[in-house]
Amino acid sequence: MGYAPPPYGYPDPFSNASYGPPGFVAPQYHFPGTYPAPPSADKSGIPGVNVQNHFGGIGLPPGYNYLFPTSHCLVHVFVTGSTPPWQANSPLYTHDAVNHRKFFIPASMTVKEMMQQLGCSNEDADKNVMTEVQEVGNGKWTKGMVFKGGNKDRMKMTLKDLGWDTGRRRTGLPGQGPLIWVYITGD
Repeated sequence: MGYAPPPYGYPDPFSNASYGPPGFVAPQYHFPGTYPAPPSADKSGIPGVNVQNHFGGIGLPPGYNYLFPTSHCLVHVFVTGSTPPWQANSPLYTHDAVNHRKFFIPASMTVKEMMQQLGCSNEDADKNVMTEVQEVGNGKWTKGMVFKGGNKDRMKMTLKDLGWDTGRRRTGLPGQGPLIWVYITGD
């Protein structure tokens, strides 16, 4: 009694019919050295992740191109729930992608726009708070600047005004400034 050849892959020349169907070598990914992109981020309570066009759809309108701003910021946002990173009982490491999300944000964006795009949308502006967080080592963090939605002067500042743009070498690479880490809350 023979077995039908596998629908894909290559039959194993050393298979033994008495041990079940013949084995096969699975086909390899066709582009050595590269891998498929990870799945796209869903909204997850962060309204600014996807562009909503004026037709009500997601993405750019058909036939339009987008001109990107020339200066950007690399911002990491903690998603530690109601516990701020500087009060966390267990270490929060920078390489652990579970505790934060990464964003590439235009430096021309105001603090208020950034907070709204990240989900700080409480009607009481003073409850919308963004705190800059700085790593002190070994997964421990300390508080930096605090931005409250009720402070109109600070809300008008752009990220470039804060010195968060990549022109000031805030890339986290050796010999350059540290990355920007923030914790947001709208409670």
